[in-house]
Amino acid sequence: MDDRGRIPFALLGVLLLVSSLTLAPSLTTRPPVSETTIERAVDRTTAETQTAVRDGVSTAGQRAAANPVVTPANTTAGRALNRSTPFRDALRIRVYLQVRDRLERVGYERERVTATASLPPVTNTSSLRAAKRRVEIRPAGPNGTALRATVENVTLRVRRGDNVVERRQVSPTVVVATPVLSLHEQVSTYQARLNNGLDKPGFNRRLTARLYPMAWVRGYAQYGGVPISNVVGNRHVSLAANGALLGVQRSTFGRSDPAGRRALTEATAVTGIEDVIGGSNPSVITKKVLDQASYRPPASDIGRGNANWKSPQPTESMRTGINQTADRAFRDVAGPSKLRATTAAAYRVEARLVTDTRRLRGGKPSMPASPGANWTLVDDRTTDTTTVRNASGAVSVPQGWHRLDGVARTVQVQYRRTAEWTNGSATRTTVTDRTASYRVGVALVGRHDSQSVAPANGISTAHDPSGSPLNGSNLADVESKAKQRLVTDAGGYSTIVASAATGRVSTAPVEIRADRPPGLRSWVYRDLMGLRERVRNISVTVERGKIGTFETNPPGRLLERLEARRSALENVPRTYNSTAQRARVAARIAYLDAVEKRLADQYRKRMSRRDLFDSQLQQRTGGSIRDLRRGLTARRTKVPRARPVPEGIAGPVRTRVDARPPYLTRAKLNEKQYPALNGTEHPLVTENINVFTLPYGNAASELTSMILATNDRTRLSTAATALRAANATIDNGRTTTVSGNATNGTSRNTTTVTFQPVNATVVSRRDRLQNNVRLINGYLADQMVDVVATETTASEQESRTIVADGLDRWNTTHERAAALTDGRAARHVGTVAARRQNLSRSERDWLRLRLSARLHEERNEPRIGPQSKLVNESASATRSVAETAITTAITETTKLQAEQLAKKRLGTDMLPAGLPVAPPVMPWYATTNVWWVSVRGEYGRFAVTANQGPPSAPAGMTTYARDGDAVAIDVDDDGRDERLGTADRISFAAETGVVVVVPPKPRGVGDKDGNTVERSPGWPDAGD
Repeated sequence: MDDRGRIPFALLGVLLLVSSLTLAPSLTTRPPVSETTIERAVDRTTAETQTAVRDGVSTAGQRAAANPVVTPANTTAGRALNRSTPFRDALRIRVYLQVRDRLERVGYERERVTATASLPPVTNTSSLRAAKRRVEIRPAGPNGTALRATVENVTLRVRRGDNVVERRQVSPTVVVATPVLSLHEQVSTYQARLNNGLDKPGFNRRLTARLYPMAWVRGYAQYGGVPISNVVGNRHVSLAANGALLGVQRSTFGRSDPAGRRALTEATAVTGIEDVIGGSNPSVITKKVLDQASYRPPASDIGRGNANWKSPQPTESMRTGINQTADRAFRDVAGPSKLRATTAAAYRVEARLVTDTRRLRGGKPSMPASPGANWTLVDDRTTDTTTVRNASGAVSVPQGWHRLDGVARTVQVQYRRTAEWTNGSATRTTVTDRTASYRVGVALVGRHDSQSVAPANGISTAHDPSGSPLNGSNLADVESKAKQRLVTDAGGYSTIVASAATGRVSTAPVEIRADRPPGLRSWVYRDLMGLRERVRNISVTVERGKIGTFETNPPGRLLERLEARRSALENVPRTYNSTAQRARVAARIAYLDAVEKRLADQYRKRMSRRDLFDSQLQQRTGGSIRDLRRGLTARRTKVPRARPVPEGIAGPVRTRVDARPPYLTRAKLNEKQYPALNGTEHPLVTENINVFTLPYGNAASELTSMILATNDRTRLSTAATALRAANATIDNGRTTTVSGNATNGTSRNTTTVTFQPVNATVVSRRDRLQNNVRLINGYLADQMVDVVATETTASEQESRTIVADGLDRWNTTHERAAALTDGRAARHVGTVAARRQNLSRSERDWLRLRLSARLHEERNEPRIGPQSKLVNESASATRSVAETAITTAITETTKLQAEQLAKKRLGTDMLPAGLPVAPPVMPWYATTNVWWVSVRGEYGRFAVTANQGPPSAPAGMTTYARDGDAVAIDVDDDGRDERLGTADRISFAAETGVVVVVPPKPRGVGDKDGNTVERSPGWPDAGD
């Protein structure tokens, strides 16, 4: 018998021959089984097996999609799944079990022949792994939208009676129109994109891209005076997050959840209503206001009625110039003593004597002879007598020097050399005489290129007494002064020549100071004033966003621009036309050096400030400047377009997203609202940290520690702005009248809203701050008195009157404090002093600079700054009063009146916020603020349905759903389900930073509602 259960043909022939007589009757009535019957049984069973496999794969695909295993369970069945591919492994197991179940119904029976197909049962983990390995799956068809599955080693058996006459193993492969693998990959891609960082496409990038325009529009609106107390609130974060989620859905699946789109539209309208009333708590939005809502985010309010208004973009350029740095550098070099020293250097000349001695004949005598043996020399001296006669010739002048005067002489020198000897008991002297003749030249030379910072380009009228534009003598008096000092005072040329012949003349240079014209300093000062204005106007363009992320360093850029223009600003001629011109160039160079030094210092300090900024950001948010820069770049990254509809084996494969809830809200939801939820959940939770809150907060205090030695003081401008807000709230916060059109639009109605009386505590805190600021104002006024008295001829009493009259126009404490900080007080007091003291233009200019400098120096003294505690207390009280007033009035007004009322936001819109980018190391050219946003979310159920599937599926569709439920199936036919794993919910977490930069202005930009950290209910746990 062979391995197929068949008897060899030869043996069968012998048996038939031997038993032919006895078996003949039976053989004629029961014919033998033919080969055709067996093969037909095998073929039929193989075909049914193929069908069973197809049906099993289709069913398994549908069920695996409906309950996908994302995380394997720590169970006997779950451990059979590879942790890197749990979904595919679970699908392979499902295919095996479904096919095995269907094979039990596969069979063929005819002519006493039966055929069956089977797979081994699953009894333990080992056999489950073996079953999984029998199934191979992979995408098939166009774009991988179908499923190709192979089930290996299905056993086919053909029996006749109890005997197996045929056994075969087949491995059927089928392609099923179920996009289960494609849907799994798409949903996995969606999950990955939701959790991608800013360096990859996904939710975080889209969230950042949506938050930036919101923050900049609202930030610039607040800067422009619109009463926005909360620039970036959690309601904006929620709106941006859901818009980003829908965008990622479009790019991943080709379309987004339609219910989510509708909910986003509704949420946008509600957020607009919240913005109308200044960001109050949603609980105060009455149904009456909501019912009338047609309001969109407040673009029209921002523009103050200008339909063409739009806020700048982070990539737009802003100009920043040298500005006040030009004034401060000017004070470094243009003071009376410093400018006098700089101009005097141009009038200093070095002078010296140059000699040329040549021996004509003779020379010095030799050593006198010794008196004899045993005599020892004890002294040797030479004396000379000179005779000077006139001669001709000139001395060559060293390079870099020029001749002022000189002579040539012949000098005869009579030498006598005397030696003194001793032998111990006696002394004897011997003498040698000799005469020498010398030709000696002496020149008086000078140079005027070593004492000044101006290049030594020569002065065409150096010694021309009529060549100066100031009626000065240039250097014409240098020769006489040099001759007097080096020649006359030395005894005249004869004495110098005689000394030169014997090597005893000094040729060391001396400094000669030429006479300067009396108007030189004023002339040069006025020239520097013009140069200062040119330097002040030097500017560069920088991206607004990059200023806030410290990606650009404006002082460094300005330094480069100044260096590029320096040659033209110095305006050094090839040859000076006068000494005064050289003095002017020297002053210009000294001034430009001072500007460059200050810009370089500002550059270094901004780099240091960047590090401190980064440290504060990390401490308060966990983020960094690098993350901010990534966000700024990511918002400009082109986001992927909607995924095109792929073509499948049965046509286009379109998908539909069904999320529960479709809009992830910060509100508390329960399973009655959405059955997919598990009890009570918060689908979305957010944390929103405004880093530099009013009035600059703790983080800004750290950053301004370079301004003040301690953190218990703040800037006077901050205190002035806070005081102004408090005054406005107290003065105007009792009764407000608003009006609006009636419903039919034909008439107007007016509503007078009466607020509660301002709390005495609010007034008390305002008064304490006001007294503090008033004292500082008085101290700074005294400093101005001292400057006026020092820089002018006014007496102390006259100076006090000048300052009092100059400050008289600012009659409130906060107005005067603001004027003392922004330069207006210095300018006006300077104008009054100039008029009463009849000051020249340069004197008036210098007085203004000195007044500004003294105010700047004193304001930055730690002991002078207003107390931070008083500023914070008053600002907090102001905010509290305004919030209470607005909330009280909302329910009494129509929607239009609510908008008007919001614009009468009392004093809160005046409160300062944000971080001044520059002071004190450079001019204030911008204010920045940072919002660090963290978002976590989870869908109760997230399903994606494709329009293709097996015929057995409803309408031929395939639905892939993730709901967090456990996935369990009966793998061993014991009637109990074994847990494979869980269909994890779609969840995500993201964080990003948004930086807003506005021009310098006291109110700045930032949240002014007192909530430094805004956390939604349920934070930090989203979902189940």
